[in-house]
Amino acid sequence: MRIIVAFSIIAGGVALGVPVLIILGRRRRADKLRRRGVKSYNRRPQVTPVTTRSSGQ
Repeated sequence: MRIIVAFSIIAGGVALGVPVLIILGRRRRADKLRRRGVKSYNRRPQVTPVTTRSSGQ
């Protein structure tokens, strides 16, 4: 019984801690970009479509 309580407390801490760390990490990244002078930045990574370049022939 004690083991179940201990694991549930640990799981609760992890369940609350991981989202907080993710939010703080994003905020820190945005702040670092702002300090470097990046005017606009995307908080979410954007997937760019693959384009094929023609050789002009």
